[in-house]
Amino acid sequence: MPFTKKVAAEGSMVHFRRALSVWCVPLAVGWAAAIAAPPEDLFNAANSGDAATVQALLAKGADVNAKANNGATALILASQNGHIEVVQALLAKGADVNVRMNDGATALLLASLNGHNEVVQTLLAKGADLNAKLRNGMTALFLASQKGYNEVVHALLAKGADVNAKANNGATALIQASRMGHDEIVYTLLAKGADVNAKTNDGTTALIVASQKGNNEVVQALLAKGADVNAKTNNGGTALIQASRSGHNEIVQALLAKGADVNAKTRSGVTALIQASMNGHLEVAKALLAKGADINAKANNGTTALIAATKAGHSNVGDLLVKAGTKP
Repeated sequence: MPFTKKVAAEGSMVHFRRALSVWCVPLAVGWAAAIAAPPEDLFNAANSGDAATVQALLAKGADVNAKANNGATALILASQNGHIEVVQALLAKGADVNVRMNDGATALLLASLNGHNEVVQTLLAKGADLNAKLRNGMTALFLASQKGYNEVVHALLAKGADVNAKANNGATALIQASRMGHDEIVYTLLAKGADVNAKTNDGTTALIVASQKGNNEVVQALLAKGADVNAKTNNGGTALIQASRSGHNEIVQALLAKGADVNAKTRSGVTALIQASMNGHLEVAKALLAKGADINAKANNGTTALIAATKAGHSNVGDLLVKAGTKP
């Protein structure tokens, strides 16, 4: 209705109110709905953290649970950006704490992803679903663990978040925290009963990925909790092979000390020594040889450690292998 007609309607309503009091309430309610601000105004105010405008719009009848095309609500936008005053105002007006976006995201998931601990705790107090998942299966605990938000992780666990929930690819919060090197979160998850030997769909464990990434403190924590030092991925990779390939000598030695199989092979027949030689990691090669690595082991394609080192131009590793008695 054009604005001028709305004004006219308002005048008519006043006239009717005087003449017919029985119509007063329904007409007033209808008029309030007609002048309520469009949801975009509420979305913008919530997104920017303008609590005063949010409260004013709600007072004028703005729909607290209105959705944008992607399914976002004012609460989701405010939670994502850490606007605690706006979040509190929306919840006080009955905002749905568990409403989902088209991709499955909730206010709690996005607040956890972005490390907004006060918002997380407020949402939890209002009954937010701890174990809600994105379409890819990630939970709030998974996201907070991946990003390294210690306080959020503690808040979620204190409310009973599933510490072993898996994403669609099989990864857990522990695997992600281990991958990213968030040692404090790894300690916390392990203390809460995280499965130290959980595997992703491709067989990767927290120890394998931490060894690959060179996260020494995480490796030590996982080993102390009984991580399987010889667990294999679907392709036969082990923590030792991955650490040797990446040149993480301290981790290599820690794994060997815990009984890692020095001659384990991938499905293509590659050993830790071949990987270390191929990538020029002299100290790792020394550590492996000291623990009895088979210096003449061959991959499926016939490559040995010496061949790998020579092809890659790592003469120092080649010299080491020759002195150690490899066959030419």
